[in-house]
Amino acid sequence: MKRLLIVLALILALVSPVVAAPRLHPMAHEGRVSVLAEDGLESQARALADSAEDALTKIRADLVDLPVPNRIEVRLVRDAASLAGVAPAGRGAPAWAVGVAYPDLGVISIALRRGATIVDAESTLKHELAHIALGVAVGDKAPHWLHEGFAYQHAGEWSWDRMETLAGMAWFGGIVPIDDLDRSFPAEDLPAHRAYAQSYDFVGYLSRRGRYEDKNDDGDRWPFRRFLTIVGQTGDMNAAAKTAFGRPLHELFEEWREDLTSRYMLAPIGLFGLALWILCALLLVIAWIRKKRLNSKRMTKWDEDERREDAAIAAAMAALQPPRPPDEPHMFN
Repeated sequence: MKRLLIVLALILALVSPVVAAPRLHPMAHEGRVSVLAEDGLESQARALADSAEDALTKIRADLVDLPVPNRIEVRLVRDAASLAGVAPAGRGAPAWAVGVAYPDLGVISIALRRGATIVDAESTLKHELAHIALGVAVGDKAPHWLHEGFAYQHAGEWSWDRMETLAGMAWFGGIVPIDDLDRSFPAEDLPAHRAYAQSYDFVGYLSRRGRYEDKNDDGDRWPFRRFLTIVGQTGDMNAAAKTAFGRPLHELFEEWREDLTSRYMLAPIGLFGLALWILCALLLVIAWIRKKRLNSKRMTKWDEDERREDAAIAAAMAALQPPRPPDEPHMFN
């Protein structure tokens, strides 16, 4: 039986169609970034190359006194199914990915779509560039959650699914402890997965937090930047947190947890107020439309009444006039 299964597997492997890796050609170069792409993607390649250097400059501002990437190669394909085919030798790509970064090689692969879904390639590029820059700056000293949160910070991404995930965690619990966060990342794509949602929101909280716990002090990102610098220089997350924020990492995580709860616990109240305002606005619009229709009907009735009155007056005037005598006959010679 085992031999039969092996034979069947070999037959299937032989008859299965082989998907050839797309051929890439140099399409654009700007600063440190070169873009290789499939034929027909020249304009998209140029747009990515033009935006990449500016994105790297903004990312670099968060990585003070740390190494920077010297060269980055972007590999652009039409569909995400081709990402594995253009990956560096022996590296591959997740089946669910639309962009993949290989920081140690300075290589990024990006797809323009995933099946029928169009991808925001520029946002994906920024996300992957942040992975590359942080990887070069801190090596393997940054945990997975910091990598994902940092990349999210610079991609400008937003997801309603992740907002719902965070709201559910605030209301019903399920927040993953920071010590377990890296181990909880999924092997398959789950856009609303708690690990990604937590990472994005927690790193966002750190980037906004000042040196001290003060809602009015955002620190202009300098505490966050100092935190990243110390992580890159020492690899000690806790020491970096104490130096930059005045608190160990676990206490900062609890701060974030309380902040998350306060934001999302109050969200239903805000949504109720918004719904009430929208309802009042709708009622006002309905009342205005109803009043306009009533006024239109009233004006129509007045016009009809005036026409009837005019007709009656005309009839009365005609009745009061004396009858006209008949015309005399004319005599013709």
